[in-house]
Amino acid sequence: MKKLLALLLAFSLLAAACGDDGDSDASGDDGGDSTVEGEGGDDGDGGGDDSADGATGDDGSDDNGDGGSDDGGTGDDGGVPVELTASFRGVTEETITIGVAAIDAEALLDFGFDFGNVPLEPLLQSWADTLNDNGGIHGRNVQFVHDVFLPIGDSEQAESCLIMMEDEAVFVVMGQMLGDNPLCITETYGHPYVGHFGETPGRQERSDGRFFATEISQLPQRIGGVTRMIEDGDFDGKAVAVTWQASEDEVYADGVLPILADAGVNVVSEIEVGDTTDDTVANAAAWDRVVERVKADGADVILHLSGIVGPLDAVGRAAGTDIEIALTNGQAADGTTVVSRSTAPDDVRENSFAVTTYKPSADVALADDGVQQCLAEYETWGGAMDELEMDNHDFVNGIVNWCRVFRLTTAILEAAGPDLNPESFVAGGESLGDIVLPAMPDGSIRPDKHSAGSQLIRYVYDTELGQYVATGDPFLGAFG
Repeated sequence: MKKLLALLLAFSLLAAACGDDGDSDASGDDGGDSTVEGEGGDDGDGGGDDSADGATGDDGSDDNGDGGSDDGGTGDDGGVPVELTASFRGVTEETITIGVAAIDAEALLDFGFDFGNVPLEPLLQSWADTLNDNGGIHGRNVQFVHDVFLPIGDSEQAESCLIMMEDEAVFVVMGQMLGDNPLCITETYGHPYVGHFGETPGRQERSDGRFFATEISQLPQRIGGVTRMIEDGDFDGKAVAVTWQASEDEVYADGVLPILADAGVNVVSEIEVGDTTDDTVANAAAWDRVVERVKADGADVILHLSGIVGPLDAVGRAAGTDIEIALTNGQAADGTTVVSRSTAPDDVRENSFAVTTYKPSADVALADDGVQQCLAEYETWGGAMDELEMDNHDFVNGIVNWCRVFRLTTAILEAAGPDLNPESFVAGGESLGDIVLPAMPDGSIRPDKHSAGSQLIRYVYDTELGQYVATGDPFLGAFG
């Protein structure tokens, strides 16, 4: 039974490892943009600001520079006091209750998955206490309700939603929920959700604007990546097969195929691989058929718009095939987290590349002012700094990403004003414009962009390191 659960977890964690759970491929890799523990953000290698909240709006300010609003509930009309009310479920005259729905990293250790088990509750409490000591959010203190889940199917995430919405009556949830599970918060209950990843056009429409995220949204990621591939000449003189996994990923194809056509790229195949199942033999067979068709069509390059393990392994199984693989999925940015699960030989990996979300290395992230502020608040609060595994890439990513989602959530709450409800939360978020988050200097939120991440970069496979490594400079993705 434990072996079966571990297998199921492997499927789910490959999904969590990259954010958008619609990006499945036949190896069980589900695609998107982050590692399990917070998944390394997608943007930024420096910048940050030196304010305590590490997040600024497009005017470069954060109200009072300390991450809180010490106006005691005043509005924008010259400091006239505003009477704070219990304006919505989860909001009282004195508090805002934030739900935290996190993947259970500690329990994953029992299944052989170590993605960095950060001390999440004390970290978040240190940041909240710092915020509250400096006036809170328009005079209200923030408080947390925590719940963890194993990403096996949807049942535990559904239970987490019920705990947040029914039992604890939180106002907004920060989380790592996979696939469509955040819709329980945003669509079913009509509350805001700020995720590490997973915001897509379809989910946003069903959420009526209440879905925000830190990592770059999936469609702009694909469009921006493919546009840069064209500009860099990656498809010049080559026949290209465009593939994607499940039917919900067709939106990526709809976004990039016109760009390829306008650039005169010779697209010889357009193939939907099909939904991934827990039948690994059937999944592999589906990909083997795709590779055979691609070879028959005379393709030189497979441009895959979903995960990364499926095409790598299938080309690896096809003896004598030298088809190049162009990837757009953020799994390539996750070091060994995903690639170590591929059976493809090194020569196949070396004949692949990715242009996808930029995730700074641990060293780069730790040099960021916003990340340093997060760590300083934890240390001042009394956190056990000697227990932080700062040499563990996934552990550092976990800290960075939870601090980032906390800063984004509180920045939106601040912008929403004292009359707090889902409508003012959405309006506040959409008013942020450019925003600096920890290790994400070029973030932005606006009415047509609810995911803060904006940067992409090229990755190539390094055999000696056994992972994809970034090359060149990060650049902004395609938006608007």
